[in-house]
Amino acid sequence: MKVPAMTVSLPFVLINGEPAGSDVRTISARDRGLTLADGLFETMLVRNGRVFRRSQHLTRLADGLRRLAIPEPREIDDWITEALLLSGGLDASIRLTVTRGPGPGGLPPPPRAHPTVIVAINPMPRFPASLYEKGLRAIVASGRRNQRSITAGLKTLAYTDSVAAWIEAQQAGADEAIFLDTDDHCSEATAGNLFACENDVLLTPPIACAALPGITRATIVEAAATFGITVREEPIALDQLRAASEVFITSSLRGIAPLTSLDGRPIGTGMPGRVTRRLSTAYAAIVDEECAATRNPA
Repeated sequence: MKVPAMTVSLPFVLINGEPAGSDVRTISARDRGLTLADGLFETMLVRNGRVFRRSQHLTRLADGLRRLAIPEPREIDDWITEALLLSGGLDASIRLTVTRGPGPGGLPPPPRAHPTVIVAINPMPRFPASLYEKGLRAIVASGRRNQRSITAGLKTLAYTDSVAAWIEAQQAGADEAIFLDTDDHCSEATAGNLFACENDVLLTPPIACAALPGITRATIVEAAATFGITVREEPIALDQLRAASEVFITSSLRGIAPLTSLDGRPIGTGMPGRVTRRLSTAYAAIVDEECAATRNPA
């Protein structure tokens, strides 16, 4: 695709490198991402036209594609760059979706897959100030994350459990839902990793508890080390989470979101705590430094 010498308004979508809706590119009704959720996705933060931790996102995607035996299109990185150039260096979010592509009916993958790659750039969501000043209210989801699932640790398109848990939370007057795994250990939120502060030590559920290997999660672990804060990846019981002095959720777009209430009971003081605020400031500084406006889009 040749990038025009003009920018486009957001949202903007490329399908296999071509603008969505063009005569060249559409999505097949037989695409296995649509019919079987056979694919993966990444949600990436764009600041000043740069993708934060781009290489880490693409490495995670590549690892997942290998596990699912989906061929990795070589042009993915180029298509992201094209979309960034078209967006004009704005603050935004990217939803990168890779499916196995179209196939005949039935479960078996086609012998020669032709993956579908969708790069969607959207305006950066506007989160209310109350999210960071007062925190989120959560419930424990009625369902469970299955740490024994063959796709555990993969960011697949199958997010119906998260949708259902979010609806459950809304119906209960909450903002979020926390999943336990099948052994009743804390796993993650509907779309984010979980951290709990216990005696000035940060705990986060390991991948063995069906938590995703989050990019923001890894950044927070790095930031904590610079402050001398010990981070341990270990199973967290629900009672431990309830008794924690601070809890927060991490994700690419929300960053660090304090969790101040669980099942109607306050966590700690019921307000964002010192460690949460300190790491939030450090995380914002890391994003600003790595996505400085003086650099070229990447």
